[in-house]
Parts: sequence; C-alpha cells; structure tokens
Amino acid sequence: MAGLTKEQRAQRAAEQTVSTQADNNEPVSTTSQLVAMVTDFPAFPGGPNTANVHPDEVANWKAHGWKEME
Repeated sequence: MAGLTKEQRAQRAAEQTVSTQADNNEPVSTTSQLVAMVTDFPAFPGGPNTANVHPDEVANWKAHGWKEME
C-alpha cells in the first residue's frame, strides 16, 4: 500500500473490518421465541382468534382476554 498515509491505511482497515462484520451477521429466527395465544372473543366479527406474540407483550395481550395456548 505504497503512497498511503497512516490515517488512510487505518481508515481502509476499519472499513474492511466493518464490511466483514456485516457479511457475518445473519438474521436471527424469531419464530421460536414467540408465544402462541388464543382468545374466545375476537376484537371484531371474523377477526383472528390466534396470535404469535413476543414474550414482552404477553401480559398486555392477557389483559385483553387472550390466553396462552397449551
């Protein structure tokens, strides 16, 4: 890398590190982390009576009459 300053070499190394890290990132499957819930009283006629809910939101859904599926 003749002709490059220390700053330019450091910047290129940092850019290469960032691009390598971005290539290694794989999306995480969230389907295994969801909680299956069911209700006997949909919000509107014909509405859904099952849902896959994030664990942080289970308490909110239970407050609206939903139950965890067994």
